[in-house]
Amino acid sequence: AKRSLEQIGYYSLINGYKWMFLARDSNGEIIHPEIYKDDASFDEIKSLYDFDFELRSILYRSLLKYETMLGAEIAYRFSEQHQEEHAYLAMDNFSRDTQQVSSVVGTISSLSSTIKKYSDRKGKNAIKHYVNKHGHVPLWVLVNFLTFGELNYFYANCTRDIQMTIAKDFRHTKCISYGDTHQPSITPVAIMDINQMVNIFRNAVAHGEITYSKVVYRTPHLGEIKSAAGIRGVALHSQAGVFELIIAMKAVLPKKNYQRLIKDIDGLLKDSKDRFNPINYSALLQDMHFPSNYADVW
Repeated sequence: AKRSLEQIGYYSLINGYKWMFLARDSNGEIIHPEIYKDDASFDEIKSLYDFDFELRSILYRSLLKYETMLGAEIAYRFSEQHQEEHAYLAMDNFSRDTQQVSSVVGTISSLSSTIKKYSDRKGKNAIKHYVNKHGHVPLWVLVNFLTFGELNYFYANCTRDIQMTIAKDFRHTKCISYGDTHQPSITPVAIMDINQMVNIFRNAVAHGEITYSKVVYRTPHLGEIKSAAGIRGVALHSQAGVFELIIAMKAVLPKKNYQRLIKDIDGLLKDSKDRFNPINYSALLQDMHFPSNYADVW
């Protein structure tokens, strides 16, 4: 225990993961001043920390795969329609919806700032190379320097036809990977909803935030995602958690990547089950929004 506190720190370990092990009143509210349940142990708190650490690593691989796919799709389909240099800096090439003007301006400003930042940076990088040698930066180069949040807004601000083409591309990729032409369709709304969810979890796993109980409080309606994933027989939470994120990944990832995700999650759950008492393990699954029949769903 002393070694764990030295290596992790009291705040990150105890303050971050104690909540499941605190005594509560008859209404389920934490008793103040805080006291631990009689069966609480340091080892279980540490096990929850370790579980969450491994969970972030597993999720990160899938989120990074989706981020790469989305960036490639945006670069390809936008450049296919707008072939002039720096077309992504022209407002006319984005959505004409008057309610999105501010967002479009923000996206263009962000793209311009990224180019300037890397052009002025010391050392070598692809943006600096293209600016100095070619006088412009192709979008398929630029997307590799954007955050997922910037990719999210780029897609949201694209014209409807580009959004639709990208959504169809994701379905086509799944059809090929599953060897099945009857994969569910996916709409631009579903892509935007997935992007919103992924953006929050992407930041959480990258910055070491508590992830197992992460909730997207402003979750859009999940019906479009559920349909795109071909999920039936289970009700998703209105505020997305880890389980809803996994369902979102089912909607967009190729078969190999999605199966790797659920295999790793399933392995983590099985390896961790004996490290918690049954009540706390059940609470862990609930915090992740896992239904009792989760293995049948995915």
